[in-house]
Amino acid sequence: MAHRWMLLVLSMAAISFTAGCRENPAQVEAKPGGYVGSHVCGQCHDRIASTWKTTPHSMVIRQVNGPDDPAILGDWATPPDFTTKDASGQSVSVTSLGDLKKSDILLVHGVLWKQRYINADWEVQKFQWNMVDNTWAPYHFSDPQGPNWKTDCAYCHVTGFRPADNSWAELSIGCEACHGPGVAHVKARGLARANTIVNPAKLPWHLASDICGQCHTRGKTPDGKQSYPAGFQVGKRLLPSMFQVAGYDDTSAWWPSGAIKQHRQQYPEWQTSKHFQAGVSCMDCHTTHSTGNRFSTKVAGNNLCLGCHATISTDPVSGHAPIKDAPQHSDCIGCHMPATGKSATVGDERTHTFKVIPPRLTMELGDGDVNKQPNSCNSCHHHSKHAPEQLQARLDAARRPLPQTP
Repeated sequence: MAHRWMLLVLSMAAISFTAGCRENPAQVEAKPGGYVGSHVCGQCHDRIASTWKTTPHSMVIRQVNGPDDPAILGDWATPPDFTTKDASGQSVSVTSLGDLKKSDILLVHGVLWKQRYINADWEVQKFQWNMVDNTWAPYHFSDPQGPNWKTDCAYCHVTGFRPADNSWAELSIGCEACHGPGVAHVKARGLARANTIVNPAKLPWHLASDICGQCHTRGKTPDGKQSYPAGFQVGKRLLPSMFQVAGYDDTSAWWPSGAIKQHRQQYPEWQTSKHFQAGVSCMDCHTTHSTGNRFSTKVAGNNLCLGCHATISTDPVSGHAPIKDAPQHSDCIGCHMPATGKSATVGDERTHTFKVIPPRLTMELGDGDVNKQPNSCNSCHHHSKHAPEQLQARLDAARRPLPQTP
C-alpha cells in the first residue's frame, strides 16, 4: 500500500510539474545535435532560468542591436590611441588599423574583465576594453589579421558547437552546455524524463568538474589543431586523447612555481591541489545558476572556506595567521589563492592550487623579482620596503611559519 501511495505522489508531482510548462513538446524543433535552446528550458525551469540570466555565462557573448546598444561597454568617445609594435618590431599606432565604428560591431565578447569586438566577418578587433582600469589595450596587435572568432573562440562561448562547419546552437553558455542536448528531455513526459538529461549535481565529482574543465583550461588537442577538447560529451570523462593541457614549460601559461600566469586555467591547477585529492569539485565552491559576487562563489570571503575548514581560526592574534598581530592576514584567499593570473590586467585572477607561495620562491625561482615569480605576500606587500627577502625573514621568525611548498 505504501509503495502504491509513493507512486501516486510521484505521478501527481510529475503531472503538476509538466502542467506548468508552457512549451508544447510536439512543437519544439531541435537544432542539429538535439539542442533546443535555453528559452525552451526556461519554460519549465523558470526560476532557474531567470537567475541564470544574471550570470557571466549567460552574457559572455552578445549580439549587438545597433551602435547605442548598452552591451557595448568600451568608451568609444575616446578611441584607442596606444602605440605598440608590429610583427617586424616597428612602432605602430592603433589608428593605422583603421577606424572601427560602433555600427560595424556584430558581437561583443566579455562582460566582467574585458570586452572584445567582433565585426560582420567574425574578425576579433586588435584592441579590447579593460573594465577594471577603464582603458583600451592591444589584442593580438602584431598578428597580420585578428583572430577569427568562429574558429578560435567560439567553442567555449557558445552552446552546441559543431566543428564540422564552426556553427552552434546558441550564443553564450546556455543550459545545454552543462546539461547536454535537451530534446529528449523536453519531449518525454512524467517519470520518463528522469534519464533524459544530464544533471551535473548528480554526477560523480570528477565528471561534474570535467564539464567545467572543458573550457577552464589551456592547451591543444593531441594533433595541435584545436584549442578545445574535440569529442568531449557532457557527463563523460575529459581525456588526454581529447585535450592536452599546456605543459609547465610553457612560460606564457605558467609561472615557475606552477601557478597560473594567464586566464582560463583553473581546471589543471585544481587537479594539482589537495581539494582535488579530497574530491572537492568546482560546484562545491561555485554556483552556475545564479551569482551574488564577481566570482560566482556560493558565499563570499572566508565564509566559503570556513564552511569546510570550520576548525581554522581567523583571529589575527591567536588564529591561523603567519605573522603575529597582523589582522590583514585573516583573509584566507589572500595567502592560499594569490592573484597570479591575468585576464585583462595582472592579478585579476587567482590561483586554484590553494597553495601558499612563500617569498622564498620568488628568490629561488625569480631571482628576487616578483615580476618573474609572484608570491602570496607581495600580492599585497608590493612596496619597495617589503622586498621578498625581508618578508621571508619575518616569516621565518614568526611563531607560525608558512608551510613549505613543493
